[in-house]
Amino acid sequence: MMTEYDVALIVASYVVAVLASYNALYFGARLADDVGGHRVRWLVVGALAMGTGVWTMHFVGMSAMTMTAEMSFDALWTLVSWLAAVVASGIALNMIGRKQLSAGKLIGASVLMGGGIVAMHYIGMYAMKMSAPPVINGLFLAISVVIALTASGLALAICRQVRQVTGIKAIIMQLSAALIMALAICGMHYTGMFALMYPEGAVPGAGNTLSGDWMGIPLALLCSALLLVAIAVTALDLKAVKAGREEAELLEQRARQVAFFDGVTALPNRSGLERELLKVLARPNAARHPFALMYLNIGNFRELSNTLDADALDDFVLEVGNELKARLDAGTFMARYSNSAFTVIVRDHENEQHGFMYKRLRSLPAVIGSGRNPIQWRVGQSVFPAMGTSSRKLIRAAMVTRETSQLGRFDELEVDSNLVMPGQTAES
Repeated sequence: MMTEYDVALIVASYVVAVLASYNALYFGARLADDVGGHRVRWLVVGALAMGTGVWTMHFVGMSAMTMTAEMSFDALWTLVSWLAAVVASGIALNMIGRKQLSAGKLIGASVLMGGGIVAMHYIGMYAMKMSAPPVINGLFLAISVVIALTASGLALAICRQVRQVTGIKAIIMQLSAALIMALAICGMHYTGMFALMYPEGAVPGAGNTLSGDWMGIPLALLCSALLLVAIAVTALDLKAVKAGREEAELLEQRARQVAFFDGVTALPNRSGLERELLKVLARPNAARHPFALMYLNIGNFRELSNTLDADALDDFVLEVGNELKARLDAGTFMARYSNSAFTVIVRDHENEQHGFMYKRLRSLPAVIGSGRNPIQWRVGQSVFPAMGTSSRKLIRAAMVTRETSQLGRFDELEVDSNLVMPGQTAES
C-alpha cells in the first residue's frame, strides 16, 4: 500500500510542529502571570492552539504517505483524535505555567501528555477505517511510546527553563526549544507510522466523510496561519503585561522614594534614617559594631527661609547638602533629618581612616559655594552603644549642641543626664 513519502508534506508537518511548540512556550509564559479566571481562559485558548497544531502535524504527516488509494477519514474518530491532542496540550500548558513543579508532578505530567499524544496518533490512524485490520509492529509501537513520553518530559523541562529567561537570549532559547520539541513530535509520529501498517490492497472505508486532499498542504497553511496569529496575539499581550508590571514597579519605586527620600536633596529623609538605624541596630552582635551619629543643623534656617523664596531656599539646601556630602568618607550614611538638619552615620567611628573627614567637618564654612547666606551651625553627636541602644535615644543625644571643634572627638564625650529616662541607664 505504501510506496514513498512526499518530502514537501514532511517539511510542512515539521513547520507546523515548530509553530505548535513555539505556541506552547508563549502560552506557558502567559499562564505564569495569571491566576483565576484569566488563567483558565488563557489555558483553554493555549490548549486549543497547541493541540490543533500537534493534531494538524499528525494529519499532514499522514498525508505525506503515498497510498494506492485516496486517503480519507471517519469524521467522529478524527474529532476524538483532535480532542486527545487538545487535552494533552492543556495538561502540558497547565504544568508549564505553574510557579512550582516538583519532580514527581513533572513525571506525572509527562506521562499524561505523552499518553495523550500517543492516543491522538493511533486514534487518528484508526480514523482511516481501512478495509483490512492493521499489522502492529510491537517494537516500533514501544519505541513510539518511549519517544512520546521522553519528548513530553523534555518539552516540559525546556519550557520551564525558557520561561525564566528574558531578552534576545529568551528568543534564541525559545526558537531552539521549539525546534527540538518539533523534532520529538515528528519523531514520535513517523515512528508510529511504522508501528501500525495496513496490508497491501487495503482501502479506506466507504463511510469515511473526510477527504485526505484538504488534510495536506491546505490544512498545514490554515493551521500555520492560525498559530502565527495566536503567537502574535500572545506576544502583544505579554508585552502589555510586562509594560503594566514595569509601570507598577515604577509607581512603587516612586512611592518608596516619597516615603524614604527627601524631594529636594534626594538624600534619605527622617524615615530613611530611622530605617537605616533600625537595620544597623538589629544586626547580630550589634554592640560589637559601634558607630557615631552626627547631627548638623542650620541654626538660622528660619531666618534664611524668611529672606529666600521657595526655589532659592531649595537651591540653598541642595548646595549645603552637596557640600556636606563632599566632605564625607565612602561608606557613611547621610540623611536630611528635617528642613534644617542633616544627620550622618559613621560606622567604626574611631578608626583613624576617618580623621581627615572629621577635620573637614570641623571646618564647615559659614558661607556655602557662591551663596551669600551665612550659616550658623549647631552640631552634635552620639555614639552607639555608649550613649544609647535605640534610635530614639541616639537621635536625642546627637541633638545636644556641642562645639563644632568637638566633631569626631569621642574621648571626652559625655552623656547629658536629661536624656536618660527615669529608671533607665544611658545605654538603654
